Amino acid sequence: MTDLGTWAFKNKNLVWFLVIVLLVGGLSSAYQMGKLEDPEIKVKTAMVVAARPGASATEMELEVTDPLEKAIRTIGDVKYVQSWSRNDVSILQVELHPTTKDADLEQCWDMLRRRVSDAASVLPAGVTVKVQDDFNLVYGMFYALTGDGYSEQEMSDYANLIQRELTNIEGVARVSIYGEKEDVLNIALQPEKMASLGVSPAEVITTLKGHNNIYYAGYYHNGDNRVRVTVADRFKTSEQIGQMIIQGHEDDQLRLSDIANIETGFSEPVRNQLKYNGEDALGIAIAAASGTDITQVGKAVEKRLKELYDNRLPVGIVCNKVFYQPERVTDALTAFFINLMESIAIVIIVLMVTMGIRSGAIIGYSLLVIVVGSFLLLGIFNGTMQRVSLASFILAMGMLVDNAIVIIDGISVDLRAGKPHMEALTSIGRRTAMPLLGATLIAILAFLPIFLSPDTAGVYIRDLFIVLAVSLLLSWILALTHVPLMANWWLKVPKESSDTPMYNGWIYRILRTWLTFGLRHRLLMLTSGLLLVVGSIIGYGHIKQGFFPDMTYDQLYIEYKLPENTNYTRVKKDLEEIESYLKKRSEVTDITTSLGGTPARYNLVRSIATPSLSYGELIVSFTSAKSIDKNMAEIQDYLTTHYPDAYVKLKKYNIMYKKYPIEVQVIGPDPEVLHNLSQQIRDIMEQSPEVCLITTDWDDKVIRYEVDYKQNLARNAGINREDISMSLLTATGGIPVGKFYEGRHENTIYLKCEESDGKPIDNLENVPVFSLIPNLNGALSEEMLLKAKNGTFTRQELIEKVMATTPLTELGDGIHIKWEYPVIPRYNGQRAQNIMCSPVYGVETEAAQQIIEEKMKQIDFPEGYTFRWGGEKEASSQTLHYLFKYYPLGIVLMLAVLIFLFKDYRKPMVILCCIPLLAVGVVGAMFISGKVFNFCAIVGVLGLVGMLIKNSIVLMDEINSQIESGQVVHTALVESSCSRLRAVMMASLTTILGMIPLLTDDLFGSMAVTIMGGLLFSTLATLIYLPILYALFFKIKIK
Repeated sequence: MTDLGTWAFKNKNLVWFLVIVLLVGGLSSAYQMGKLEDPEIKVKTAMVVAARPGASATEMELEVTDPLEKAIRTIGDVKYVQSWSRNDVSILQVELHPTTKDADLEQCWDMLRRRVSDAASVLPAGVTVKVQDDFNLVYGMFYALTGDGYSEQEMSDYANLIQRELTNIEGVARVSIYGEKEDVLNIALQPEKMASLGVSPAEVITTLKGHNNIYYAGYYHNGDNRVRVTVADRFKTSEQIGQMIIQGHEDDQLRLSDIANIETGFSEPVRNQLKYNGEDALGIAIAAASGTDITQVGKAVEKRLKELYDNRLPVGIVCNKVFYQPERVTDALTAFFINLMESIAIVIIVLMVTMGIRSGAIIGYSLLVIVVGSFLLLGIFNGTMQRVSLASFILAMGMLVDNAIVIIDGISVDLRAGKPHMEALTSIGRRTAMPLLGATLIAILAFLPIFLSPDTAGVYIRDLFIVLAVSLLLSWILALTHVPLMANWWLKVPKESSDTPMYNGWIYRILRTWLTFGLRHRLLMLTSGLLLVVGSIIGYGHIKQGFFPDMTYDQLYIEYKLPENTNYTRVKKDLEEIESYLKKRSEVTDITTSLGGTPARYNLVRSIATPSLSYGELIVSFTSAKSIDKNMAEIQDYLTTHYPDAYVKLKKYNIMYKKYPIEVQVIGPDPEVLHNLSQQIRDIMEQSPEVCLITTDWDDKVIRYEVDYKQNLARNAGINREDISMSLLTATGGIPVGKFYEGRHENTIYLKCEESDGKPIDNLENVPVFSLIPNLNGALSEEMLLKAKNGTFTRQELIEKVMATTPLTELGDGIHIKWEYPVIPRYNGQRAQNIMCSPVYGVETEAAQQIIEEKMKQIDFPEGYTFRWGGEKEASSQTLHYLFKYYPLGIVLMLAVLIFLFKDYRKPMVILCCIPLLAVGVVGAMFISGKVFNFCAIVGVLGLVGMLIKNSIVLMDEINSQIESGQVVHTALVESSCSRLRAVMMASLTTILGMIPLLTDDLFGSMAVTIMGGLLFSTLATLIYLPILYALFFKIKIK
């Protein structure tokens, strides 16, 4: 291999120039690169919403959901389709395989839209289908727009103004408004007045039908002019509608206002509504474009809002920050930068103390060049700065100085040995270039499974591999080129003579004693090591385990859910009560209440609720994150106690954003059997003190009112099922009969029936039933034909017969109560019921899930029925599946590097046999610290494997060098450990101490503990056990 040290001295001006480029370019890149709180994750989920007003949940399942599911599941990249068929609507959640490439997502969604479009053509008439696939947008700037004293329409106008202005800002991808209500004009018919004045609903519908449509009257050519022709009388205000003469009553000049109350309002039920601290509000959610610096976008948004406040928005209109990611990004990055600087300072101080000020300063300067220069390389490849990428530098801190430590240590030894100055500066580089490259590659390959893992957790932490790969390779290059130049410039020649004994301190004497004992008593040492490993494996089952820790925010959100048949007014009332309770608590600062769904995906690390009239949530800000931990259990207990029939859950933000931590899904064809099995599981959960907040997504049957009409009676009255349904709709919701614009606001016109006092009709059997088309049976009755023959009937009599209404009780047996399911869940085309719960405070999800799983073994599942785990169990199983799926590839590549380095099979096997020793330090550290062994801890273990192999390569290379130089084998084993003691210990010590700033971090704290404990024990053990295993594998006899 080319002697990079010699090359560097021949081209030192170029090397110094490139170092300056790395420093200047790195600082510039760090300033300009995109800054985020968390890495960008592509959400591989879409939602299909199909509406068919009037259809039951069962009808929606069979006639709408099933055809759509079958069409969607023909797409090869679809992992599963989960659906909820409700009355009037079906919601289908489409999840792609994690292995689907990000670049292929848009193509998959295009295919989804085509499949849905094809399926929609065979669905029943009146079904509308919509595909929502924009879940990748994160609306990181979420405001609540409030305005005391302003009307809903004025607030909507101001919100739309803000939306238009913010959309034009560079870096803003989309601006959405949440909480706008549908403007309506209600024409509330009063049956008593209509009866006394002889007006039927059909006459009113005929009057309104098509009146406000736009009709084409063409253009008139008047000489050189082309003039557009229109027909007047298109109403533009509610007053004009009230003055319309009812068709058929031109003689008596009856107007709509004579028989109806006409007033503007909002559509009911209210499907989404927002409040901020109890005040009506509109949500304004702003999403930054992918790859942009959200802190800069945030500044531009704030600047534009200030301009609007100063020039265009009136006093009293306020944009309140509900969730403002730019500030959180700045705070998070500042904290991690401080941690990074602390880690660098700790490493440099340790190096100066243990290796001397000059040696430590050289390595420290090289470390700064590596860290800063890595930002330049990351920026070239469109990297972003966020908590994972910065934490990666802290994780790699010790490894980044490993190569430089070996080079400086070797230069010092060669200078003390009396070698010529230039030879001393370059000799160690020639000897160790390949072993150090191999060790560096192995340290990188240890994290390869993370890079290849396609699931959410793997993608979230993928930057760890990228940062390590870039920075470690740069550290190897600089160690062989830049460090020798620095040593030539600043490292002094030791004053000691070459005759001064080396490696003769007290620590070396202790190491020699242990090694000599171990080599002579191999069986004892190996047995003791094996017992330690076995004990650690047993102890692993007793440490706390989890998946992903919650984020440290000063905000949480509360999910509130009632059964599907609950009136939204009850949800609204309960949310107001909860808000009132929270306002009284001193630790709560702001409360944003959302009715009907999640207002926006304003954060990557939260779950998104399925829209429902029985759902609401509160986004609650606290004085600090500590106040959440202190009061969360108390608040949860209060809400659970005071709202026993609701599912109320306080949730912290978490990267896995699962709706429920523990979830069991029972699958099978018969609803009754499913309910029976689900009830058994629910009983188990209710009897388990480790879990709480037990709920299900398949509610019990609810009542419905069914009109039992007789066909013969209805036909005689000229009435059909549609007529009855439309007549009932006037009492239950209103018939949409047209639209009109009042200014810029579109109003939907609804025709309703109500009592004379303005209240809804209290008995549906009192609703007058009318035909949507003239009743010819009445006009052609024997009585009317006789009058027509005698010429004695009047025009008014004919209209009354044609437009007559019929009491509902005369068309059948009245209204009966029936029972039906309000929702029918399915999973991949099969009916499925989910039973969900949460662990109580103080119990880990993994432990609670295992308890439930063990108790469920007593349930006998009939043939054709099965169950599967969802929640965190599913997420963690999927993550570990992909992680360990690719780990064999990493092992194979690491073995290939080891075999290439040593041209032997036994030496790599000696190194691999040291890996189990990591378990002793890892389990011991987790026990001592009390941390949870989670996904980040697993990542730490992967890193430990690379660090241990890296140190082992340095030691094994020294053993080979001493044996090749003619040293007696057993002496070479002892002296190699001694000669590499300082380099290996310094590399491990800098890594361990560099982890200190991460210990208090919720996300990476467990990783830090894992690496610190595992590396501390394994480094000491490797210096002893590797020579022992070498002697065992090569059958070396020690006298």
